[in-house]
Amino acid sequence: MSRSVQWARRLAVVAVALVLAVPALAGTTGKLTGRVVDEKKQPLPGVNIRIEGQRLGAITDDQGGYFIIGIPAGRYAVHLNLIGYANYTAENVEITPDFSTTIDAVMKTEAVQMNEVVVNAERPLLQKDATGTTRFISAAEIQKLPTRGYRDAAAQQTGVVNFRRQIDNESQNGNTLIIRGGRPNETAYFVDGFSQQDPLTGTSSTSISNSAIEEVVVMTGGFNPEYGRIMSGAVNVVTREGADKYFGAMEAISDAPAGSWVGSRRTDYNVYDLSLGGPLWPGKQNMTFYTSGERRWQADRNPSFMREELVSFLNGLGRDSSIKPNNSTGGFTFQGKLAWQLNDRMTLKVGGLGSEDKWREYNHAYLLNLDHTPRYLDRNVSYTGTFNHTLSQKTFYTVGLNYFDTLRKRGDGVAFDNLERYIIGRNPTFDQDIPLFFRKGHIFNNYLQRNASYYGAQASLSSQVNRYHQLKLGGDYQRHTLRYLQDFRPTQLGGSSPNLLDYDAYGYKLVPHFNGSGNVDKVDIIELKDSDKDGPKHPKTWSTFVQDKFERGGVIVNGGLRYDYINVDTPALRNDVAPLEGGPFRDSLDTQDLTANRTYTRISPRLGVSFPVDERTQLRFNYGQFYQQPNLQDLYVSYRFLQYKLQTGGYFVGFGNPNLKPERTIAYEVSFARQIGDRSRLDVTAYYKDVKDLVEITTIPAGSGVLSKSFTSFRNRDFATIKGVDVGYLMRKTNHLSGSINYSFSFANGTGSVSGTQGNIAWTGSEPPRQTAPLDFDQRHKLSFNLDWSFEKGEGFSWNGWKPLQNLTVNALYNVGSGTPYTPTTVFNELTLASVSSQPSGPLNSRYGPWTQNLDVKASRGFNVVHTRLEGFVWVLNVLDTQNPVTVFTSSGSPTTTGWLNTNDGQAYLDNAAAKGKDGLGRYRLAESDPNFYSNPRLVRFGVRTSF
Repeated sequence: MSRSVQWARRLAVVAVALVLAVPALAGTTGKLTGRVVDEKKQPLPGVNIRIEGQRLGAITDDQGGYFIIGIPAGRYAVHLNLIGYANYTAENVEITPDFSTTIDAVMKTEAVQMNEVVVNAERPLLQKDATGTTRFISAAEIQKLPTRGYRDAAAQQTGVVNFRRQIDNESQNGNTLIIRGGRPNETAYFVDGFSQQDPLTGTSSTSISNSAIEEVVVMTGGFNPEYGRIMSGAVNVVTREGADKYFGAMEAISDAPAGSWVGSRRTDYNVYDLSLGGPLWPGKQNMTFYTSGERRWQADRNPSFMREELVSFLNGLGRDSSIKPNNSTGGFTFQGKLAWQLNDRMTLKVGGLGSEDKWREYNHAYLLNLDHTPRYLDRNVSYTGTFNHTLSQKTFYTVGLNYFDTLRKRGDGVAFDNLERYIIGRNPTFDQDIPLFFRKGHIFNNYLQRNASYYGAQASLSSQVNRYHQLKLGGDYQRHTLRYLQDFRPTQLGGSSPNLLDYDAYGYKLVPHFNGSGNVDKVDIIELKDSDKDGPKHPKTWSTFVQDKFERGGVIVNGGLRYDYINVDTPALRNDVAPLEGGPFRDSLDTQDLTANRTYTRISPRLGVSFPVDERTQLRFNYGQFYQQPNLQDLYVSYRFLQYKLQTGGYFVGFGNPNLKPERTIAYEVSFARQIGDRSRLDVTAYYKDVKDLVEITTIPAGSGVLSKSFTSFRNRDFATIKGVDVGYLMRKTNHLSGSINYSFSFANGTGSVSGTQGNIAWTGSEPPRQTAPLDFDQRHKLSFNLDWSFEKGEGFSWNGWKPLQNLTVNALYNVGSGTPYTPTTVFNELTLASVSSQPSGPLNSRYGPWTQNLDVKASRGFNVVHTRLEGFVWVLNVLDTQNPVTVFTSSGSPTTTGWLNTNDGQAYLDNAAAKGKDGLGRYRLAESDPNFYSNPRLVRFGVRTSF
C-alpha cells in the first residue's frame, strides 16, 4: 500500500471522528501544571505527581516542570513524592473546565523536613490563561449565597441582567438571564458539556438541585472555537461525581416556621434535597456513582408585593392574602452519574438528568375567574455517555453521545390538555363595564403543545504538542425531531361543524370524534409520521473546530477556527409574493408551490491574547465572530394552516421561514486585571458587539391574485449595537471577611428585542422602524455587592469555654439596578383588553422605569456530630421589605395608576358605573393593583442540611 493511500485513509478516519461528534462542545476537563524546586530554588526532575482519586499523573522534567491534561473538573488532593525528600500534598486543588490550574511546590530533603508537607491550595486570583471573560462559582460559594439554583448565582456576575418580565410569546417559570445585551436565546446552558436548550425557542427549563453542582462557569465573552451556535454567553454547569469513599447530604428548606415573623409573607415554600455518592461496590474504587434528587413545591412561585386593594379583595373571597392566587408550582429533579475507570488510560461515564415542573401563572385579568388562569407543564430529560482515552501523557480524546427531550404544554387551568373540556356552548368575554376582568367561566382560549428532542454525537482530541502549544480539535452532529401545535380557538372544536382550521401544527394533528348525535364530544392529538407534509421536522447540524493554546513567558494566545453547517430539511415557499400561483382552493400547498430550503455554512475565527505587564497585572484582548441558528420555531410552518390563512386572511399569526440565515455577532473586548496585595483583585473589561441578521417578523405583501392574502413571516432584518464596561472587585477571606463588588454599565440598542417585537406592526401592515432604540432588557446600571463573614472551627471569641461564633457564616447580597425601558404613550385605558394598540407620545423605549434595590441575607451555623456535619440556616429575602416595581403603566410611568380616570373618558366610565349601581372607582383601582408589576416582598425561610 502506497504512503499516499495510507495518509488518505488516516485523514478519512480523522474526518469521520470530527463529524461524528450538542450546539457547543462545552468543556468538562481542565489542566494541572506547575514547577517543583528544592529549598535552594533548584529544579527537581523525576518528581512523581499523582492526583488522588484519579489514575492520572506525571513526572517532572529536567527543569522541574510538569503538566497533566484531561482532569475532570472538581477539587482534588495532589501528592508529590521523590526519594530523599519529604512528601508534599496540596489539598483542595480546584480543576476548572477549559482552564489551567498551577501548583508550584518547594520540596525539602528528609534531613530538613521529617513529616509530610501539607498545604491548602487556593484558586489563583488571576486566571492567566483566560483570554475571555469567565467567572467561576464553586459549590461552596453557591451553598453560602442567599440564592437558590445556578441561574440566580450566575445572575450576580458582571454583564448579566436578571430580567423579570415576559419578553416573548411564552412565560417562563423563572427569570431570564440576558448576557451583554443579547436576546434570551443567545445564552446557552450546558450540563456536563451537553446542551439543555429547547431548540424551538432557545430557552431552557431544566432544573438542577444545588447538591448536584460541582461548579458553575459563566462565560460572558471571548469563547474559544469549541463553543458554537451561541452569540452572547454560556452557563456551563459541571455536576458532581462519586469518590472512593461514601458521602451524601440531605437538605430541607421551608418557610412554615416563619409565619408572619418580622412582617414576612409565608408562601408555602418547600424544598427537599437528597444526594449520595461513592464506590458502586465497597472496596471497588474503579466504579463510582453519584445520584441526587429534589422535590419542591410553592403555593406562590414568584411572590410579589400586593397593594391593599388586592389584599382586601382576596380576604373578602376567603383566600390567603399573603399568596398570589393560582400561582403555584410543584416539581422534581433527578440526576445520576456512573463513572467506570476501565484501566489506567480509559474512563467511561454515563449519566442522566431530568426535571418536571407543573405550574400555574397568575393573570390579573382573571382575578374574578381564577380557576381558568393558565396552567403549564415543563418536562426535560437528558441521557449522556462519554468515553475518555488517554493515549499518552500528552494526548487524550473524548467521544460523547447524548439524547435530549423537552416538552411544554400550556392551556386553560381547568381543561389543560383535555381538549374536549374546552368545548362549551359559549365562552364569556371580558366585562366592558369593568375593564380587564372576565366574567366567571371564561376559558383560557389557547392551547399549546411542543416537543423537541435530538440525538447528538461529539468528539474532541487534545494534545500538548510541546511545552508551548496545546492543540484541540473536534466536532459535533445533531439530528432533531420537532413537533408543535397551537390551537388559537379550542372552544370551537365542538358541535356538528368543529373548527379544525384555526390551529398551527407540524408533527401533530387534531382528530375529532363524533357522537351519535353528530356532534364532536372528544378530540385527540395524534403524532404524524415523517411521510406527512406537516409531519415532524428534522433539522440537522454539524460542526468542526480547531484551536491552539500557546503559552510562553506568561503570554497566552488562544486562537482557532470553527465551521458550522445547518440544514432545516423542509421545503420553503417558491414565491412569497404569489405563493399559490392562482388556481382553485386546495387542501394543501402543492409541490409546485414549494422548493428545497437553503442550507448555510459559516466559518468563525476567534482570537484571544493574554499577557502580563508584571507578576500582578494582566492585560487581555479578544476578537471573535459568532453565529447561531435562529429559534427553530421561526423557521418552520404548517403548510395546511398557511394555505388556510393565505385564502382567508384573519388575525395575526407568524409563519416560519425555512430560509432564515444564521444570526451573526462580531465581538471585541479589552480587559485589565490587577492583583492588589495577596488577597484581592480588580478587573475592568470594555466590550463592543455588532449584531446583524437578527430575525424579525414582518408583513409579506399579497400578490396581484385575488386568492392570496397578505401574511406575516420572519426575515433577517433586525440588528443591534451593544457596548459596555464591566468592573469587578474580589477580596479573599481576610480577618473573617470576604466579598465581591460587580458593576456593569452598558448600552443595548437595536431594532427589536426578540423576533416577535414588531408583531403589532406586522399585523397592521405598517412599515417597521429602521432606527435603533434601547432594547427591552437594556439595564444601564447594575451593581451587585456580596459580603461574607465566616468563622471556621475553633475560631472566634470564647465564653466559658464555648466558642459561639465557630462554624458561623453570614452572607449578605445587595443588588441595585436601574430600570428597563418602555415606550411612553398618551393616556389611555391600559386595563381593558378592548384596547389592543396605543398612541406613542415619545420615541420607542425612550423612558426608563424606576431603580430597584434588594438586600438578601443568609446566616448558617454548623455543628459536627460524630462523622456528620449538621447545619441550620435562616434565609431572608428583601430584608428591608423594599417595594421594587419591575414594570410600569406606559401612559403614566407609574406602577400604581394609568391616569385614565382623570380623563373625560375615565369620568364617563365612572358616571356610567354609578348609574348602574356599580363601584366603578373601587373596581378600577383593583384592576390597577396588578401584583406582577412588583418583585418579592420580605420572605423568611429556614433550612437544615446534614452531610457526611
